[in-house]
Amino acid sequence: MNASFHQLPEQEQDWLDAYLDGSISASDFDLLQERLLESPELRFVMRRYLSLDNTLQNEGADSGLDSEMAMRPWLSAENHAAEDEVDPGKVVLFSGGLRLAAAAAVAFLLGTAVMYFGSPEGEGFQDRAETDEPSAQGFAVIERLFDASWEEGAFRREEGEMLGSEVFRLASGVAEIQFFSGAKMIVEGPAEISLKSAWEATCHDGAVRMKVPPAARGFKLQAPATEIIDLGTEFGLVVRDGEGHVEVIDGEIAVRHRDEGEKLLLKNDALTLKSDAAAAKIESGTVAFPDLSHYGARTENRNRSAFQRWESHRDSLAADDRLIAYYTFDEDESTPLVPNLSIPRNTELDGATILAEPVAGRWPGLKSALEFRRPGARVRVNIPGEFPAFTFMAWVRIDSLDRWYNALFMGDSYETGEPHWQIRDDGKMMLSVMVDDSRPNPYHAGDAGFHRVYFSPPMWDLSMSGEWLHLASVFDPESRMVSHYVNGSQISGQEIVDDFFIDQLRIGNAEIGNWGQPFREDPTFAIRNLNGRLDEMAIFRVALSGDEISGLFEASRADRR
Repeated sequence: MNASFHQLPEQEQDWLDAYLDGSISASDFDLLQERLLESPELRFVMRRYLSLDNTLQNEGADSGLDSEMAMRPWLSAENHAAEDEVDPGKVVLFSGGLRLAAAAAVAFLLGTAVMYFGSPEGEGFQDRAETDEPSAQGFAVIERLFDASWEEGAFRREEGEMLGSEVFRLASGVAEIQFFSGAKMIVEGPAEISLKSAWEATCHDGAVRMKVPPAARGFKLQAPATEIIDLGTEFGLVVRDGEGHVEVIDGEIAVRHRDEGEKLLLKNDALTLKSDAAAAKIESGTVAFPDLSHYGARTENRNRSAFQRWESHRDSLAADDRLIAYYTFDEDESTPLVPNLSIPRNTELDGATILAEPVAGRWPGLKSALEFRRPGARVRVNIPGEFPAFTFMAWVRIDSLDRWYNALFMGDSYETGEPHWQIRDDGKMMLSVMVDDSRPNPYHAGDAGFHRVYFSPPMWDLSMSGEWLHLASVFDPESRMVSHYVNGSQISGQEIVDDFFIDQLRIGNAEIGNWGQPFREDPTFAIRNLNGRLDEMAIFRVALSGDEISGLFEASRADRR
Protein backbone atom coordinates (compact mmCIF):
# COMPACT_ATOMS: atom_id res chain seq x y z
CA MET A 1 0.00 0.00 0.00
CA ASN A 2 1.29 3.41 -0.96
CA ALA A 3 1.07 5.62 2.13
CA SER A 4 2.42 8.82 0.56
CA PHE A 5 0.22 11.89 0.42
CA HIS A 6 -1.00 13.07 -2.97
CA GLN A 7 0.22 16.39 -4.35
CA LEU A 8 -2.69 18.83 -4.24
CA PRO A 9 -3.15 22.11 -6.12
CA GLU A 10 -1.75 24.98 -4.09
CA GLN A 11 -5.17 26.46 -3.24
CA GLU A 12 -6.53 23.13 -1.97
CA GLN A 13 -3.38 22.55 0.12
CA ASP A 14 -3.74 26.01 1.64
CA TRP A 15 -7.37 25.29 2.59
CA LEU A 16 -6.38 21.96 4.13
CA ASP A 17 -3.51 23.44 6.14
CA ALA A 18 -5.70 26.31 7.36
CA TYR A 19 -8.45 23.91 8.38
CA LEU A 20 -6.04 21.73 10.36
CA ASP A 21 -4.43 24.64 12.21
CA GLY A 22 -7.82 26.22 12.95
CA SER A 23 -7.34 29.45 10.99
CA ILE A 24 -9.52 28.78 7.94
CA SER A 25 -12.00 31.57 7.19
CA ALA A 26 -15.71 30.85 7.00
CA SER A 27 -15.78 31.67 3.27
CA ASP A 28 -12.79 29.40 2.53
CA PHE A 29 -14.42 26.63 4.57
CA ASP A 30 -17.51 26.88 2.34
CA LEU A 31 -15.28 26.63 -0.73
CA LEU A 32 -13.46 23.64 0.80
CA GLN A 33 -16.79 21.87 1.33
CA GLU A 34 -17.83 22.52 -2.27
CA ARG A 35 -14.52 21.19 -3.59
CA LEU A 36 -14.72 18.10 -1.36
CA LEU A 37 -18.02 17.22 -3.02
CA GLU A 38 -16.43 17.50 -6.46
CA SER A 39 -12.98 15.90 -5.95
CA PRO A 40 -12.53 12.23 -4.90
CA GLU A 41 -8.76 12.87 -4.65
CA LEU A 42 -9.21 15.76 -2.19
CA ARG A 43 -11.59 13.65 -0.09
CA PHE A 44 -9.00 10.85 0.00
CA VAL A 45 -6.18 13.18 1.04
CA MET A 46 -8.42 14.89 3.61
CA ARG A 47 -9.26 11.51 5.16
CA ARG A 48 -5.57 10.72 5.60
CA TYR A 49 -4.68 14.14 7.01
CA LEU A 50 -7.51 13.95 9.53
CA SER A 51 -6.56 10.40 10.47
CA LEU A 52 -2.98 11.51 11.17
CA ASP A 53 -4.25 14.58 13.03
CA ASN A 54 -6.53 12.42 15.17
CA THR A 55 -3.70 9.97 15.94
CA LEU A 56 -1.38 12.77 17.03
CA GLN A 57 -4.11 14.23 19.21
CA ASN A 58 -4.79 10.92 20.94
CA GLU A 59 -1.11 10.15 21.47
CA GLY A 60 -0.57 13.61 22.88
CA ALA A 61 -3.47 13.23 25.28
CA ASP A 62 -2.09 9.89 26.47
CA SER A 63 1.32 11.42 27.10
CA GLY A 64 -0.03 14.41 29.06
CA LEU A 65 1.12 17.03 26.51
CA ASP A 66 -0.70 20.28 26.05
CA SER A 67 -3.68 19.42 23.83
CA GLU A 68 -3.06 22.06 21.15
CA MET A 69 0.65 21.24 20.92
CA ALA A 70 -0.16 17.54 20.84
CA MET A 71 -2.54 18.06 17.96
CA ARG A 72 -0.15 20.36 16.09
CA PRO A 73 3.44 19.45 17.13
CA TRP A 74 4.78 21.69 14.38
CA LEU A 75 3.31 24.79 16.05
CA SER A 76 5.70 26.75 18.24
CA ALA A 77 5.01 29.32 20.95
CA GLU A 78 5.72 32.00 18.36
CA ASN A 79 2.92 30.57 16.22
CA HIS A 80 0.47 30.98 19.09
CA ALA A 81 1.57 34.56 19.68
CA ALA A 82 1.12 35.30 15.99
CA GLU A 83 -2.39 33.84 16.04
CA ASP A 84 -3.36 36.30 18.76
CA GLU A 85 -2.37 39.17 16.47
CA VAL A 86 -4.22 38.01 13.34
CA ASP A 87 -6.26 40.74 11.68
CA PRO A 88 -9.87 39.66 12.25
CA GLY A 89 -10.88 41.38 9.04
CA LYS A 90 -8.76 38.96 7.03
CA VAL A 91 -9.07 35.65 8.86
CA VAL A 92 -12.00 34.27 10.81
CA LEU A 93 -10.70 31.94 13.50
CA PHE A 94 -13.17 29.18 14.41
CA SER A 95 -14.32 29.10 18.02
CA GLY A 96 -14.46 25.73 19.75
CA GLY A 97 -18.13 25.18 18.95
CA LEU A 98 -17.79 26.23 15.33
CA ARG A 99 -14.66 24.13 14.99
CA LEU A 100 -16.61 21.06 16.09
CA ALA A 101 -19.42 21.91 13.69
CA ALA A 102 -16.91 22.35 10.88
CA ALA A 103 -15.28 19.01 11.69
CA ALA A 104 -18.68 17.32 11.68
CA ALA A 105 -19.48 18.83 8.30
CA VAL A 106 -16.17 17.69 6.81
CA ALA A 107 -16.59 14.23 8.31
CA PHE A 108 -20.02 14.00 6.69
CA LEU A 109 -18.64 15.08 3.31
CA LEU A 110 -15.86 12.52 3.57
CA GLY A 111 -18.38 9.78 4.18
CA THR A 112 -17.18 8.54 7.57
CA ALA A 113 -16.46 9.84 11.05
CA VAL A 114 -13.78 7.22 11.84
CA MET A 115 -11.09 7.24 9.14
CA TYR A 116 -8.11 5.02 8.45
CA PHE A 117 -5.22 5.15 6.00
CA GLY A 118 -6.00 3.56 2.68
CA SER A 119 -6.49 3.91 -1.03
CA PRO A 120 -9.31 5.85 -2.72
CA GLU A 121 -10.77 2.50 -3.74
CA GLY A 122 -11.38 1.60 -0.11
CA GLU A 123 -8.41 -0.70 0.72
CA GLY A 124 -7.45 -0.38 4.35
CA PHE A 125 -10.17 1.92 5.65
CA GLN A 126 -13.83 1.81 6.47
CA ASP A 127 -15.50 3.11 3.31
CA ARG A 128 -18.98 3.55 4.74
CA ALA A 129 -20.12 4.07 8.31
CA GLU A 130 -23.58 3.09 9.46
CA THR A 131 -24.35 6.76 10.08
CA ASP A 132 -23.96 7.43 6.33
CA GLU A 133 -27.29 5.76 5.56
CA PRO A 134 -29.99 8.39 4.89
CA SER A 135 -32.70 8.47 7.51
CA ALA A 136 -35.97 10.25 8.21
CA GLN A 137 -38.06 10.68 11.32
CA GLY A 138 -41.66 9.61 11.73
CA PHE A 139 -43.90 6.55 11.85
CA ALA A 140 -47.02 7.82 10.10
CA VAL A 141 -47.95 10.09 7.22
CA ILE A 142 -50.88 12.36 6.37
CA GLU A 143 -52.23 10.60 3.32
CA ARG A 144 -55.16 12.89 2.51
CA LEU A 145 -56.93 15.97 3.85
CA PHE A 146 -60.54 16.91 3.21
CA ASP A 147 -61.73 20.45 3.98
CA ALA A 148 -59.20 20.51 6.82
CA SER A 149 -58.71 23.65 8.89
CA TRP A 150 -56.47 24.45 11.83
CA GLU A 151 -56.75 26.56 14.94
CA GLU A 152 -55.67 30.18 14.53
CA GLY A 153 -51.90 30.46 14.88
CA ALA A 154 -51.42 26.69 14.67
CA PHE A 155 -48.98 25.12 12.21
CA ARG A 156 -50.72 24.16 8.97
CA ARG A 157 -50.37 20.47 8.10
CA GLU A 158 -49.99 19.21 4.53
CA GLU A 159 -50.74 16.02 2.64
CA GLY A 160 -47.67 13.81 2.53
CA GLU A 161 -46.31 15.25 5.78
CA MET A 162 -44.51 12.78 8.05
CA LEU A 163 -45.78 12.43 11.61
CA GLY A 164 -43.89 11.21 14.69
CA SER A 165 -44.43 11.25 18.43
CA GLU A 166 -46.62 14.35 18.68
CA VAL A 167 -50.11 15.73 19.26
CA PHE A 168 -52.14 16.04 16.06
CA ARG A 169 -54.85 18.72 16.28
CA LEU A 170 -57.54 19.33 13.68
CA ALA A 171 -60.05 22.18 13.99
CA SER A 172 -62.47 20.87 11.36
CA GLY A 173 -62.61 18.65 8.30
CA VAL A 174 -61.13 15.18 7.94
CA ALA A 175 -57.55 13.83 7.90
CA GLU A 176 -56.54 10.36 6.77
CA ILE A 177 -53.42 9.16 8.63
CA GLN A 178 -51.53 6.06 7.51
CA PHE A 179 -49.36 4.39 10.17
CA PHE A 180 -46.29 2.47 9.06
CA SER A 181 -47.69 -0.60 10.82
CA GLY A 182 -50.43 -0.63 8.19
CA ALA A 183 -53.20 0.76 10.40
CA LYS A 184 -55.21 3.63 8.93
CA MET A 185 -56.89 6.33 11.03
CA ILE A 186 -59.57 8.67 9.69
CA VAL A 187 -59.97 11.67 12.00
CA GLU A 188 -62.80 14.20 11.94
CA GLY A 189 -62.37 17.52 13.70
CA PRO A 190 -62.46 19.08 16.09
CA ALA A 191 -59.98 16.48 17.27
CA GLU A 192 -56.87 16.03 19.39
CA ILE A 193 -54.87 12.82 18.90
CA SER A 194 -51.59 11.86 20.60
CA LEU A 195 -49.48 9.77 18.22
CA LYS A 196 -47.15 7.49 20.19
CA SER A 197 -45.79 4.94 17.73
CA ALA A 198 -46.68 3.04 14.58
CA TRP A 199 -48.72 0.78 16.87
CA GLU A 200 -50.35 3.14 19.36
CA ALA A 201 -52.28 6.41 19.65
CA THR A 202 -54.60 8.18 22.10
CA CYS A 203 -57.82 9.97 21.19
CA HIS A 204 -58.35 12.81 23.68
CA ASP A 205 -61.12 14.38 21.63
CA GLY A 206 -62.70 13.83 18.22
CA ALA A 207 -64.27 11.20 15.98
CA VAL A 208 -62.04 8.40 14.66
CA ARG A 209 -62.51 5.46 12.31
CA MET A 210 -59.76 2.81 12.42
CA LYS A 211 -59.07 0.35 9.60
CA VAL A 212 -56.58 -2.29 10.70
CA PRO A 213 -55.44 -5.02 8.28
CA PRO A 214 -54.07 -8.36 9.53
CA ALA A 215 -50.49 -7.07 9.30
CA ALA A 216 -51.29 -4.35 11.88
CA ARG A 217 -53.28 -6.57 14.23
CA GLY A 218 -52.59 -5.51 17.83
CA PHE A 219 -52.75 -1.76 17.17
CA LYS A 220 -53.78 0.06 20.37
CA LEU A 221 -56.04 3.09 20.54
CA GLN A 222 -56.39 4.70 23.96
CA ALA A 223 -59.48 6.61 25.14
CA PRO A 224 -60.40 8.05 28.56
CA ALA A 225 -59.63 5.27 31.07
CA THR A 226 -59.78 2.83 28.16
CA GLU A 227 -57.48 0.77 25.95
CA ILE A 228 -58.81 -0.66 22.68
CA ILE A 229 -56.75 -3.44 21.11
CA ASP A 230 -57.58 -4.12 17.51
CA LEU A 231 -57.69 -7.76 16.43
CA GLY A 232 -57.86 -7.08 12.70
CA THR A 233 -60.98 -5.08 12.04
CA GLU A 234 -62.67 -1.76 11.45
CA PHE A 235 -64.11 0.20 14.34
CA GLY A 236 -65.17 3.71 15.28
CA LEU A 237 -64.48 5.81 18.36
CA VAL A 238 -65.92 9.16 19.39
CA VAL A 239 -64.60 11.08 22.41
CA ARG A 240 -66.32 14.28 23.53
CA ASP A 241 -65.99 15.99 26.91
CA GLY A 242 -64.15 13.01 28.38
CA GLU A 243 -66.82 10.47 27.40
CA GLY A 244 -66.25 7.85 24.73
CA HIS A 245 -68.33 5.70 22.42
CA VAL A 246 -66.80 2.70 20.61
CA GLU A 247 -68.46 0.52 18.00
CA VAL A 248 -67.21 -2.42 15.89
CA ILE A 249 -68.00 -1.86 12.23
CA ASP A 250 -66.45 -5.15 11.13
CA GLY A 251 -64.28 -7.80 12.79
CA GLU A 252 -63.28 -7.90 16.45
CA ILE A 253 -61.66 -5.74 19.13
CA ALA A 254 -60.65 -6.16 22.76
CA VAL A 255 -61.59 -3.38 25.22
CA ARG A 256 -60.08 -2.78 28.66
CA HIS A 257 -61.95 -0.07 30.57
CA ARG A 258 -60.89 1.16 34.01
CA ASP A 259 -60.29 -1.84 36.32
CA GLU A 260 -62.65 -4.12 34.43
CA GLY A 261 -61.47 -7.24 32.68
CA GLU A 262 -60.98 -7.48 28.93
CA LYS A 263 -64.16 -7.48 26.84
CA LEU A 264 -64.32 -8.86 23.30
CA LEU A 265 -66.59 -6.94 20.94
CA LEU A 266 -67.78 -8.28 17.60
CA LYS A 267 -69.44 -6.65 14.58
CA ASN A 268 -72.20 -4.19 15.58
CA ASP A 269 -71.28 -4.34 19.28
CA ALA A 270 -71.10 -0.89 20.90
CA LEU A 271 -70.10 0.51 24.32
CA THR A 272 -70.21 3.83 26.13
CA LEU A 273 -66.95 4.63 27.94
CA LYS A 274 -67.17 6.97 30.92
CA SER A 275 -64.06 7.72 32.93
CA ASP A 276 -65.98 7.47 36.22
CA ALA A 277 -68.28 4.53 35.44
CA ALA A 278 -68.27 1.02 34.04
CA ALA A 279 -68.50 0.44 30.30
CA ALA A 280 -72.10 -0.14 29.20
CA LYS A 281 -73.46 -1.81 26.09
CA ILE A 282 -75.65 0.38 23.88
CA GLU A 283 -77.43 0.05 20.56
CA SER A 284 -75.20 0.33 17.50
CA GLY A 285 -75.70 2.93 14.80
CA THR A 286 -76.47 5.79 17.16
CA VAL A 287 -73.19 7.65 16.54
CA ALA A 288 -71.76 8.74 13.17
CA PHE A 289 -68.11 8.02 12.43
CA PRO A 290 -65.97 9.64 9.69
CA ASP A 291 -66.83 8.28 6.24
CA LEU A 292 -64.59 9.28 3.34
CA SER A 293 -67.23 8.41 0.77
CA HIS A 294 -69.10 11.55 1.87
CA TYR A 295 -66.10 13.69 0.96
CA GLY A 296 -65.32 12.30 -2.50
CA ALA A 297 -67.65 14.47 -4.57
CA ARG A 298 -66.95 17.55 -2.43
CA THR A 299 -63.21 17.09 -2.88
CA GLU A 300 -63.54 16.63 -6.64
CA ASN A 301 -65.55 19.84 -6.91
CA ARG A 302 -63.06 21.71 -4.75
CA ASN A 303 -60.11 20.49 -6.85
CA ARG A 304 -61.85 21.48 -10.06
CA SER A 305 -62.59 24.94 -8.66
CA ALA A 306 -58.95 25.36 -7.55
CA PHE A 307 -57.72 24.22 -10.97
CA GLN A 308 -59.98 26.73 -12.71
CA ARG A 309 -58.55 29.47 -10.48
CA TRP A 310 -55.06 28.37 -11.52
CA GLU A 311 -56.05 28.46 -15.21
CA SER A 312 -57.08 32.09 -14.76
CA HIS A 313 -53.78 32.79 -12.99
CA ARG A 314 -51.87 31.03 -15.80
CA ASP A 315 -53.46 33.21 -18.47
CA SER A 316 -52.74 36.36 -16.47
CA LEU A 317 -49.12 35.35 -15.83
CA ALA A 318 -48.54 34.49 -19.49
CA ALA A 319 -49.34 38.12 -20.37
CA ASP A 320 -46.65 39.51 -18.00
CA ASP A 321 -44.23 41.36 -20.29
CA ARG A 322 -41.37 40.70 -17.86
CA LEU A 323 -41.38 37.00 -18.74
CA ILE A 324 -38.59 35.45 -20.76
CA ALA A 325 -40.37 32.09 -21.07
CA TYR A 326 -43.22 30.22 -19.36
CA TYR A 327 -43.84 26.46 -19.44
CA THR A 328 -46.68 24.51 -17.79
CA PHE A 329 -45.77 20.99 -19.08
CA ASP A 330 -49.36 20.06 -19.97
CA GLU A 331 -49.52 16.85 -21.97
CA ASP A 332 -50.14 17.13 -25.70
CA GLU A 333 -49.94 13.71 -27.37
CA SER A 334 -49.82 15.28 -30.83
CA THR A 335 -46.39 16.84 -30.33
CA PRO A 336 -43.22 16.30 -28.26
CA LEU A 337 -42.92 20.07 -27.83
CA VAL A 338 -43.39 21.93 -24.54
CA PRO A 339 -44.95 25.22 -25.63
CA ASN A 340 -43.71 28.52 -24.30
CA LEU A 341 -46.90 30.28 -23.19
CA SER A 342 -45.53 33.79 -22.68
CA ILE A 343 -47.36 36.43 -24.72
CA PRO A 344 -46.70 37.39 -27.46
CA ARG A 345 -46.24 33.70 -28.34
CA ASN A 346 -42.78 32.89 -29.61
CA THR A 347 -42.61 29.30 -30.83
CA GLU A 348 -38.82 29.58 -31.12
CA LEU A 349 -38.74 29.27 -27.32
CA ASP A 350 -40.76 26.02 -27.29
CA GLY A 351 -38.99 23.12 -25.60
CA ALA A 352 -38.31 19.65 -27.04
CA THR A 353 -39.08 16.73 -24.71
CA ILE A 354 -36.53 13.91 -24.59
CA LEU A 355 -37.40 10.83 -22.45
CA ALA A 356 -39.27 12.97 -19.91
CA GLU A 357 -42.63 11.30 -19.27
CA PRO A 358 -46.09 12.88 -18.86
CA VAL A 359 -47.47 12.07 -15.40
CA ALA A 360 -50.10 13.42 -13.01
CA GLY A 361 -49.46 16.99 -11.95
CA ARG A 362 -50.73 18.98 -8.98
CA TRP A 363 -54.33 18.31 -10.04
CA PRO A 364 -54.42 14.61 -11.04
CA GLY A 365 -56.86 14.05 -13.85
CA LEU A 366 -56.95 17.74 -14.68
CA LYS A 367 -53.32 18.71 -15.29
CA SER A 368 -50.18 16.80 -16.19
CA ALA A 369 -46.53 17.33 -15.31
CA LEU A 370 -43.24 15.99 -16.66
CA GLU A 371 -41.17 13.38 -14.81
CA PHE A 372 -37.40 13.27 -15.29
CA ARG A 373 -36.53 9.99 -13.51
CA ARG A 374 -34.51 8.49 -16.40
CA PRO A 375 -30.87 9.68 -16.66
CA GLY A 376 -31.38 10.94 -20.22
CA ALA A 377 -34.67 12.73 -19.54
CA ARG A 378 -34.69 16.46 -20.32
CA VAL A 379 -36.41 19.33 -22.09
CA ARG A 380 -34.22 21.18 -24.60
CA VAL A 381 -34.71 24.92 -25.11
CA ASN A 382 -32.93 27.75 -26.90
CA ILE A 383 -33.45 31.24 -25.43
CA PRO A 384 -31.46 33.99 -27.20
CA GLY A 385 -30.89 37.53 -25.96
CA GLU A 386 -29.30 39.39 -23.06
CA PHE A 387 -31.01 40.13 -19.76
CA PRO A 388 -30.32 42.45 -16.79
CA ALA A 389 -31.50 39.96 -14.12
CA PHE A 390 -33.01 36.51 -13.61
CA THR A 391 -35.91 35.14 -11.56
CA PHE A 392 -36.48 31.40 -11.85
CA MET A 393 -39.74 29.95 -10.51
CA ALA A 394 -41.04 26.37 -10.61
CA TRP A 395 -43.49 23.97 -9.01
CA VAL A 396 -41.38 20.89 -8.24
CA ARG A 397 -42.07 17.47 -6.75
CA ILE A 398 -38.82 15.87 -5.58
CA ASP A 399 -38.88 12.10 -5.14
CA SER A 400 -35.23 11.80 -4.09
CA LEU A 401 -31.92 13.66 -4.36
CA ASP A 402 -29.73 10.73 -5.32
CA ARG A 403 -27.26 12.67 -7.48
CA TRP A 404 -24.69 15.18 -6.21
CA TYR A 405 -26.39 17.85 -8.32
CA ASN A 406 -30.04 17.69 -9.42
CA ALA A 407 -30.88 19.97 -12.34
CA LEU A 408 -33.75 22.43 -12.54
CA PHE A 409 -32.55 24.76 -15.34
CA MET A 410 -29.02 24.60 -16.78
CA GLY A 411 -27.25 26.61 -19.47
CA ASP A 412 -25.56 24.15 -21.84
CA SER A 413 -21.98 25.30 -22.08
CA TYR A 414 -21.94 27.40 -18.90
CA GLU A 415 -20.34 30.30 -20.76
CA THR A 416 -20.11 33.89 -19.51
CA GLY A 417 -23.50 35.13 -18.31
CA GLU A 418 -25.21 31.71 -18.37
CA PRO A 419 -27.09 30.36 -15.31
CA HIS A 420 -27.15 27.05 -13.50
CA TRP A 421 -30.16 26.43 -11.22
CA GLN A 422 -30.13 23.14 -9.37
CA ILE A 423 -30.45 21.35 -6.02
CA ARG A 424 -27.56 19.66 -4.21
CA ASP A 425 -27.96 16.23 -2.61
CA ASP A 426 -28.06 17.81 0.87
CA GLY A 427 -31.27 19.67 -0.03
CA LYS A 428 -29.68 23.08 -0.75
CA MET A 429 -30.84 25.11 -3.74
CA MET A 430 -28.00 26.39 -5.90
CA LEU A 431 -27.94 29.33 -8.30
CA SER A 432 -24.85 30.47 -10.13
CA VAL A 433 -24.01 32.57 -13.18
CA MET A 434 -20.71 32.20 -15.03
CA VAL A 435 -18.80 35.46 -14.51
CA ASP A 436 -15.94 34.84 -16.96
CA ASP A 437 -15.50 31.51 -18.74
CA SER A 438 -11.98 32.46 -19.93
CA ARG A 439 -10.64 33.27 -16.48
CA PRO A 440 -9.14 30.55 -14.25
CA ASN A 441 -11.03 29.95 -11.05
CA PRO A 442 -8.61 30.11 -8.09
CA TYR A 443 -11.31 28.73 -5.80
CA HIS A 444 -11.95 25.64 -7.95
CA ALA A 445 -8.82 24.65 -9.82
CA GLY A 446 -10.64 21.98 -11.81
CA ASP A 447 -13.43 24.26 -13.02
CA ALA A 448 -13.45 25.75 -16.51
CA GLY A 449 -14.27 29.32 -15.60
CA PHE A 450 -14.70 31.93 -12.91
CA HIS A 451 -18.02 31.77 -11.05
CA ARG A 452 -19.59 31.49 -7.61
CA VAL A 453 -22.41 29.23 -6.43
CA TYR A 454 -25.02 30.81 -4.13
CA PHE A 455 -26.55 28.21 -1.81
CA SER A 456 -29.73 28.22 0.22
CA PRO A 457 -29.94 26.44 3.56
CA PRO A 458 -31.17 22.82 3.26
CA MET A 459 -34.83 23.05 2.26
CA TRP A 460 -35.64 19.38 1.50
CA ASP A 461 -35.13 15.98 3.13
CA LEU A 462 -36.43 12.48 2.47
CA SER A 463 -39.50 12.99 4.65
CA MET A 464 -40.71 15.49 1.99
CA SER A 465 -40.50 13.01 -0.89
CA GLY A 466 -43.46 13.42 -3.24
CA GLU A 467 -44.50 16.81 -1.82
CA TRP A 468 -45.10 19.66 -4.26
CA LEU A 469 -42.94 22.73 -3.54
CA HIS A 470 -42.91 26.21 -5.05
CA LEU A 471 -39.24 27.12 -5.58
CA ALA A 472 -37.84 30.46 -6.73
CA SER A 473 -34.35 31.93 -7.02
CA VAL A 474 -33.43 35.50 -7.94
CA PHE A 475 -30.16 36.83 -9.41
CA ASP A 476 -30.31 40.61 -9.00
CA PRO A 477 -27.20 42.52 -10.16
CA GLU A 478 -28.77 45.94 -9.47
CA SER A 479 -29.19 45.24 -5.74
CA ARG A 480 -26.22 42.85 -5.78
CA MET A 481 -28.21 40.05 -4.12
CA VAL A 482 -29.02 36.41 -4.80
CA SER A 483 -32.11 35.15 -2.97
CA HIS A 484 -33.85 31.78 -2.61
CA TYR A 485 -37.54 31.18 -1.80
CA VAL A 486 -39.62 28.14 -0.83
CA ASN A 487 -43.43 28.25 -0.86
CA GLY A 488 -43.43 32.02 -1.14
CA SER A 489 -41.06 32.68 1.79
CA GLN A 490 -37.45 33.85 1.48
CA ILE A 491 -35.01 31.40 3.06
CA SER A 492 -31.70 33.07 2.15
CA GLY A 493 -30.06 36.14 0.67
CA GLN A 494 -26.38 36.56 -0.28
CA GLU A 495 -24.44 39.54 -1.56
CA ILE A 496 -22.87 39.58 -5.01
CA VAL A 497 -19.40 40.93 -4.21
CA ASP A 498 -17.28 42.86 -6.72
CA ASP A 499 -15.19 39.86 -7.81
CA PHE A 500 -18.33 37.97 -8.91
CA PHE A 501 -20.38 40.87 -10.26
CA ILE A 502 -21.92 40.47 -13.72
CA ASP A 503 -24.94 42.25 -15.18
CA GLN A 504 -24.93 41.03 -18.80
CA LEU A 505 -26.83 37.77 -18.55
CA ARG A 506 -27.79 35.26 -21.22
CA ILE A 507 -29.14 31.74 -21.61
CA GLY A 508 -28.82 30.37 -25.17
CA ASN A 509 -29.08 26.59 -25.44
CA ALA A 510 -30.20 25.11 -22.14
CA GLU A 511 -31.98 22.20 -20.51
CA ILE A 512 -34.84 21.81 -18.06
CA GLY A 513 -34.49 18.93 -15.61
CA ASN A 514 -31.02 17.81 -16.75
CA TRP A 515 -27.62 18.88 -18.09
CA GLY A 516 -26.20 16.98 -21.04
CA GLN A 517 -23.94 19.39 -22.97
CA PRO A 518 -24.87 17.75 -26.31
CA PHE A 519 -22.53 19.92 -28.41
CA ARG A 520 -19.47 18.18 -26.99
CA GLU A 521 -17.93 15.40 -29.08
CA ASP A 522 -17.46 13.34 -25.92
CA PRO A 523 -20.78 11.49 -25.33
CA THR A 524 -20.13 11.19 -21.58
CA PHE A 525 -22.35 13.42 -19.43
CA ALA A 526 -22.83 13.97 -15.72
CA ILE A 527 -26.00 12.39 -14.34
CA ARG A 528 -27.94 15.38 -13.10
CA ASN A 529 -31.52 14.57 -14.06
CA LEU A 530 -34.09 15.60 -11.49
CA ASN A 531 -35.59 12.52 -9.87
CA GLY A 532 -39.02 14.07 -9.66
CA ARG A 533 -41.59 16.14 -11.53
CA LEU A 534 -41.96 19.68 -12.85
CA ASP A 535 -45.47 21.09 -13.13
CA GLU A 536 -44.77 24.72 -14.04
CA MET A 537 -41.71 26.91 -14.74
CA ALA A 538 -41.39 30.64 -15.37
CA ILE A 539 -38.23 32.61 -16.16
CA PHE A 540 -38.28 36.40 -15.74
CA ARG A 541 -35.89 39.03 -17.08
CA VAL A 542 -36.24 41.02 -13.84
CA ALA A 543 -35.64 40.42 -10.14
CA LEU A 544 -39.09 39.84 -8.64
CA SER A 545 -39.66 41.14 -5.12
CA GLY A 546 -40.43 38.91 -2.18
CA ASP A 547 -44.05 40.08 -2.21
CA GLU A 548 -44.38 39.23 -5.91
CA ILE A 549 -42.98 35.73 -5.38
CA SER A 550 -45.30 35.18 -2.42
CA GLY A 551 -48.19 36.32 -4.62
CA LEU A 552 -47.27 33.84 -7.36
CA PHE A 553 -47.22 31.04 -4.79
CA GLU A 554 -50.60 31.94 -3.31
CA ALA A 555 -52.22 32.33 -6.73
CA SER A 556 -50.98 28.97 -8.03
CA ARG A 557 -51.07 26.63 -5.02
CA ALA A 558 -53.28 23.57 -5.47
CA ASP A 559 -54.77 23.67 -1.96
CA ARG A 560 -55.66 27.38 -2.00
CA ARG A 561 -58.92 28.03 -0.14
